[in-house]
Amino acid sequence: MKSKKIHISNASNTMRQWSELPNDILGLVLKRLPLVFDHIQFGCVCSSWHQAMLGNRRWMLSRRQLPFLMLPDQERSQIRQFFSLSENKLSNIRLPLFNGKWCRGSSKGWLITIDERSKVHLLNPFSKIQIELPSLDKFPHPQYRTNPDMPSDYEYMYKAVLSANPHSTPNYIVATIVTNMSRMSFYKPGDETWTTLETPWEPFQDVIYYKDKFYAIGHRGAVVMCDFASTDFPKFTVVTPEPPSWERNDKIYLVESAGELLKVIRFYDWNPELDRYYGVDYEGQDEDGRLLLRVYRMENNPPPDWFYRTVMFYVFQLDQNTRKWIKVQSLDDRMLFLGYNCSFSLSANDFPQCKGNCIYFTDDNEDATRCVDNGVFNLEDGSVRPCYPNSTSWIAKPIWIEPTLW
Repeated sequence: MKSKKIHISNASNTMRQWSELPNDILGLVLKRLPLVFDHIQFGCVCSSWHQAMLGNRRWMLSRRQLPFLMLPDQERSQIRQFFSLSENKLSNIRLPLFNGKWCRGSSKGWLITIDERSKVHLLNPFSKIQIELPSLDKFPHPQYRTNPDMPSDYEYMYKAVLSANPHSTPNYIVATIVTNMSRMSFYKPGDETWTTLETPWEPFQDVIYYKDKFYAIGHRGAVVMCDFASTDFPKFTVVTPEPPSWERNDKIYLVESAGELLKVIRFYDWNPELDRYYGVDYEGQDEDGRLLLRVYRMENNPPPDWFYRTVMFYVFQLDQNTRKWIKVQSLDDRMLFLGYNCSFSLSANDFPQCKGNCIYFTDDNEDATRCVDNGVFNLEDGSVRPCYPNSTSWIAKPIWIEPTLW
């Protein structure tokens, strides 16, 4: 029996044949693509492949993925670069909705953005879906500008965390740390304004969603639980009080790891030449008696090559019975991801290209104008290595984001 030859007359016929593949065949192909970014590229081939990708995206929900590192935008371009830990390479994603916006957090695959008109949005960079939130003028407290190189709107919101993926439920809550007072603020769908709370535990340094509750940690170490279950107004419960004596720290994080609540303390080495580059003026006090300081640059002095660098992390686990923090000597196979993102952990056993017992961190320090402090800290030997080449030209900060199409 002679084989029949198929002649392809032109490229349009080739594309038409690929676009007419049955959905069940396309579904089998998608299940052999392990990465969300592969699914995105698959969906860019043609409209029928895009619909097949959307129809199979629920399958990706069962596959926890390594995060991408979204790099700062330097040219106000519609193209954003994402560094993949899985493949150790850069990929480009076209994001016209991100043009002219700053990213102020990531949670459950969504970015929290602020634009030049003080508009606030949730944006999924992989599904290209955007949700509008109340703008910055819907917060009750003003912002006092501290960084002369950035717009004051950029600094208003420090971190934002979702209780659930907005695609999964309409009953999600956004919790964020706002203003230079580092207060807690909340939004629920249907609210026209943000609810900002004044508490005795501020300024807050971090907030996460853990076991169906928000947990926040103050600068002096107190951890409080915020429960929305009973009323529209959150009920605060002290989980661990402030320690009797204040311990030095440069940054504190909360993170869930294998079901346990961890406290992670980050320590910096500050460049002593900073005193020659920055000056500080006293401008009085606010209504709460806090000092108002203005930071300015000394124009005649060039900036140092580096401002600060991370040199150490301490990790503690909460004993659920005694409510005391126990120092952790090893994370075993766990990896922690810290920065402007909502802190999270993964098992290195699921990702052989990564190393367990390590903390992957990004620069989230608001007090400096150059981003050069990103890396991987090894808890076993105390070493720090880069996870991606740093750039002194970065002003905005890179951020971890867990990829999701849903």
